[in-house]
Amino acid sequence: MSAVKRIRVPNRLAAVVRKPGGKTIADAVAGAEANLEAIRDDCVAAVDAILAAMTELATVLKAMPTAENQAKLYDLADEMIGVAAIANLPAVGTAAFSVCELIDAFTERQAWNWDAVAVHLNGLKLLRAMGDQINEAAREQVLDGLRAVVRRVGSAET
Repeated sequence: MSAVKRIRVPNRLAAVVRKPGGKTIADAVAGAEANLEAIRDDCVAAVDAILAAMTELATVLKAMPTAENQAKLYDLADEMIGVAAIANLPAVGTAAFSVCELIDAFTERQAWNWDAVAVHLNGLKLLRAMGDQINEAAREQVLDGLRAVVRRVGSAET
């Protein structure tokens, strides 16, 4: 019978955190928020670029709904989720997440429905274009509609 030998590796980050001095948590958070604010405009531009790439890819997907193109759309939506969070566009991030869920449902069912994708892309475009001008209730209606499409695709009612 062999014995288990545990090797303890010191956690260098924990050691640094325990040392006196340095930044307080509040200072670190303030610094992080300032850094995010500095890149927010770039992230908004990145969201727009990703949305343009998704729209361009969608035209290819309409004609050729291959697994490879679906995976590319998924990757773009996944990228948008993170960038939208930094850009302070939470509704756009939620809609992008819904695109990922939609593609997951298609992959699971080995099916494709162009109309469901078009609805999601139009929802993304609307949420991005309206920004803060759309009220919370209308924003939630759009997101609820996208969730309903995903549920419908997932339950094979398409």
